[in-house]
Amino acid sequence: MTQMPQVWIGTSWKMNKTLAQARAFASGLLADPQGDPRVRRFVIPPFTAAREVKAMLQGTSVKVGAQNMHWADEGAWTGEISPVMLKDCDLDIVELGHSERREHFGETDETVGLKTEAAIRHGLTPLICIGETFA
Repeated sequence: MTQMPQVWIGTSWKMNKTLAQARAFASGLLADPQGDPRVRRFVIPPFTAAREVKAMLQGTSVKVGAQNMHWADEGAWTGEISPVMLKDCDLDIVELGHSERREHFGETDETVGLKTEAAIRHGLTPLICIGETFA
């Protein structure tokens, strides 16, 4: 029997939602904690809400991720977050290479590659953005 490919459906919240708004959104997902088994659901809140959203959705099928990360495990990278820190927050996935990051922060295929390798090395699922535009 051929296995159906799994579909991922989710949303990146970008620089939106206060902690209170993030809690309210996550609460709405609790109405259907397991969802359709053919669909992998995910949310990617801002860093300020990721850990709390993850805790709220514990025990559901919803994966929680981060909007970006650095490739280094630690170091003098002011304003960055490492894959080690994301795992410490018990996050599942990380969005990498979004067109906004490429356009406004100069990310390249090379840096996205470094981040992808780091994500895999630390057990995070990389969600790599290819070809989309931020417009």
